[in-house]
Amino acid sequence: MSPTGLLRNKFLTAGLLVFFHLLLISYQVPLGSKTTLLEKILFSLLAPVQKAVVNAGRTVASAWKDVKDLARVNRENQELEKEIFFLRQENRLLQEKLRLVLKQADLEASLKLVAETVVPARVIGFDTSNYFRSLIINRGSSDGLAKNLPVCDRSGNLIGRTAEPVGAHEARVLLITSEDSGVAVIAVGDRMPGILSGDGQGRCLVKYVMSSSPVGLEGDEVITSGFDRVFPPGLKVGRIIQVSTREGIFKKIIVKPYFDIRELEVVAVLKNTDLILR
Repeated sequence: MSPTGLLRNKFLTAGLLVFFHLLLISYQVPLGSKTTLLEKILFSLLAPVQKAVVNAGRTVASAWKDVKDLARVNRENQELEKEIFFLRQENRLLQEKLRLVLKQADLEASLKLVAETVVPARVIGFDTSNYFRSLIINRGSSDGLAKNLPVCDRSGNLIGRTAEPVGAHEARVLLITSEDSGVAVIAVGDRMPGILSGDGQGRCLVKYVMSSSPVGLEGDEVITSGFDRVFPPGLKVGRIIQVSTREGIFKKIIVKPYFDIRELEVVAVLKNTDLILR
């Protein structure tokens, strides 16, 4: 090592010895109290660090509290959303129930003059294999219902007849749009007679009208004739929308029924088949 390096190390060693000597002296020098100069220096150096640690701890604690509060708020929001959902569903169900009650009450009021003859009923189900075949109503034999009673919608349009099975509190209604139905009808315009049955797709066909016959015009209204002794004459059925003479000896006459299956909620069963509706 060079002389210059040795001299520099000597001065550095001497400086450190002086610093530690002064440090030991300051530790023994009181500052007007029991606190020494060293303690004062250490306090001055460590106080900012302690403050920073305390502030950091408070920040972490506050952040953790915010996280817990946020989680609690999220849980409360989920509970509120769930409660609002069920309240909305309950409100919709109550509105629907009130609407059905009002419609049934309206039907009963409009038919009060023939209360002994007409039984209002609510539709409670459809044939799941084909909606245009049949439906179920909430009236049965305990309400005086039996097989082969005409059934109309709220406007008095024919929709079908009661059919087996007829239970004590429920009954099946065979719709005129079913392929198994058969209704004696007549056209209002040219008095065309025929037998009406369904096509199973929401429309009806008037059968057994000769192709050579001049009767059967598009736009004519079709009503029951009463010739089948099941349906009283004068019940509105539908309107002719198409007439074709290209299929054999009989015309193909398509009738669109007046009733809308999507709006069948309340119906009327005619207990007295001698009733004449015009």
